[in-house]
Amino acid sequence: MFQNKYSIGFKITVIYVFVSVLWIMFSDYLVNSLISDPGMVIKIEVVKGWFFVAITALVLYQLISSSSRQLRESEEQLHKKNEEIMTTYEELLASEEELKQQFDELLYREEKINRRNECLYALHEASIALMQGFIVDDLLKIVVRKMMDISGAQYGYIYLLSEDDNFMMSKVIEGFELDQIQGRVKKGEGIIGKVWESGDLVVVPRYHEWEERLRDPVYNLLKTGIGIPLKAEGKVIGVFSMNYTVEHVFDKEELQMLESFAELASISLGNFLLYEALQKSQHRNQRLIDALPDSIYLLDRFGTVLSYKDGKEFTSRMNHEEKLGEKLENFLMMENPQILNDKIQQAILTEKIQFFEYQYREVKTIRYQEVRIIAINSNEIIAIVRDITHRKDMEGKLQYYALHDRMTGLYNRVYFEEKLQELDRNFQSSIGIVICDIDGLKLVNDTFGHQAGDELLISAATIIQECFSGIAEVARIGGDEFAVILYNPSSVDIEEICQCIRRKVNEFRETNTKIPLSISIGFSVKAYPKQSVADVFKVADDNMYREKLHSSQSIRSSIVKTLSKALEVCDFVDDGHTDRLEILVVKLAEAMGIEASCIPDLRLLGRFHDIGKVGIPDQILFKSSRLTDEEFIIIRRHCEIGYRMAQSSSELLPIADWILKHQEWWNGQGYPLGLKHEEIPLACRILSIADAFDAMTNDRPYRKAMEYEEAIAEIERCAGTQFDPNLVPIFKQIIAAESDKLKVVRQVIQV
Repeated sequence: MFQNKYSIGFKITVIYVFVSVLWIMFSDYLVNSLISDPGMVIKIEVVKGWFFVAITALVLYQLISSSSRQLRESEEQLHKKNEEIMTTYEELLASEEELKQQFDELLYREEKINRRNECLYALHEASIALMQGFIVDDLLKIVVRKMMDISGAQYGYIYLLSEDDNFMMSKVIEGFELDQIQGRVKKGEGIIGKVWESGDLVVVPRYHEWEERLRDPVYNLLKTGIGIPLKAEGKVIGVFSMNYTVEHVFDKEELQMLESFAELASISLGNFLLYEALQKSQHRNQRLIDALPDSIYLLDRFGTVLSYKDGKEFTSRMNHEEKLGEKLENFLMMENPQILNDKIQQAILTEKIQFFEYQYREVKTIRYQEVRIIAINSNEIIAIVRDITHRKDMEGKLQYYALHDRMTGLYNRVYFEEKLQELDRNFQSSIGIVICDIDGLKLVNDTFGHQAGDELLISAATIIQECFSGIAEVARIGGDEFAVILYNPSSVDIEEICQCIRRKVNEFRETNTKIPLSISIGFSVKAYPKQSVADVFKVADDNMYREKLHSSQSIRSSIVKTLSKALEVCDFVDDGHTDRLEILVVKLAEAMGIEASCIPDLRLLGRFHDIGKVGIPDQILFKSSRLTDEEFIIIRRHCEIGYRMAQSSSELLPIADWILKHQEWWNGQGYPLGLKHEEIPLACRILSIADAFDAMTNDRPYRKAMEYEEAIAEIERCAGTQFDPNLVPIFKQIIAAESDKLKVVRQVIQV
């Protein structure tokens, strides 16, 4: 195109030069030929020049316009061609990009295919491992490593649910050391806890910025995390998790692959847990079978023993191995085997458990066995044999104790009442009933303790049973009450027996001086056939209470006297304590102006205020070292024991309240009631000072005696706390005036 343009321009130039030369030569020749005037010639030359310029400009314009038009057309054509070329180039570029994309897609597909093949191969290997019975820990490690290799993760874990369902516990750790990570995770804590809580897959793209991440420093290195639930029967039993130290994006294919692996791990875990549960169940069942006290026999339908397990509590002395293949009755040493055969057939027919009991003699012992027959199918039978000798013995004992008193061995109230009802139903015409009641048993229990009371009960039961031996039925019908039923008796016979009881009671009291025994007795004989047994019992009971009322005071007095003798042993009476105490109490009372009529009671208080100590164990009373808190609580009970004893005696009843309150302190810190000031009886305040002074100025097992002056100083120090501050100065004056006399009295008493 450029050559064409160049040729046209050259032609135009040649033509222009040629035309210009012709015009100049012709016009000059013509003008010179026609005009001779030089001026005119010059003017015509100027006109001719301008005309030539005009013609030339017009021609040039036409030529340039034509050339410009052609040039524009050429440029337009060239531009169009350029646009076509650019369009073609762009199309080529687009085709190249499309080809490149197709190539990249082919490469990606090839990579996915390769990764899928790797995944399928890994799944295949894991499945083979699962089928080959790999240990579950090894299989889970294989699964975790394969998933990490395929996914490019740096860390992988499997957490399993704890037995109590409270935590997720680490099972497999890859990448970290076990002690670097959190070994157990709560629900909702970290990725593991979130997966456990939601039951769904959890992906955390920017783990290091995640607010709910685990806070151990090692977790700050992680950029991306994923957690997938491991489920069995719809329940989350574990979590598989992976972490990356670089940001990682999961595509759909990779997530499907990870979920497939997690599903495989779930199957493995589910099978393992099922197997483990089965093993535990079998182990538990075997342990239960081993622990059973029963002997277990596997039989055929004819009762032949195929195998057996000996019982724990009882094993037959025979050699069972030698009897395998024989009938079960040969193992059980049954005298009547027919019942066994019948029960086996019934178990097969009814498919219900059959059982029976039998007994046999072994050396000098009767043994009892219980046999249960269970049909497994029509050809196999299980016989469970339990030795129930101990149970039979216990049943015998229970039957015995249901009708007998455990302490005395006599019949109890249940037997006695049933017997009375039976006598009423049979219209027994001639019977007698004797009622015996132990006097003062409650006082003995309160004073000496229930063990002493039980011993007294047994002694009384022995005496009563000896007197009625072989001729009557004796029962204990209450805490301290006995009843006797006699058949065809006379009043004379019964009276003689009652005298026998009284005589033996007196003999007992002579040989046993520590605890006095007294029994009130009443009896009645059926007066006419229609009289009810209940009426006979009521008459006998009324007679017994009548005798008790007549003798109650003397009995209680004898008990109190016995206790007083016991007090001499346990309260230092033998060293003159009560004699000195009486002197001091009387002196202080007289100095206070107390009426003479009250002095005898004060003397009695001085002698018996500590009578309750007879109910305190000797090892506490005579302990030489400091009492413990428990021992002090026990010894403080002597006030209440003495109070109850005094209430049981007419001689001590006037001072019972003083005995209860004689350990109260002026400031309210005493016992047992915590009284203070004038709430405490004056007699108790007087006794408190005198008793303390005598105790301090005489030897005790736990210390030596103090001098009078030291004792008075101690009493003055405790005035207002332990002692009445109004009485202390008066007592001090008495001691100052009577000290010489008291010393002489003490010396005389000691001599």
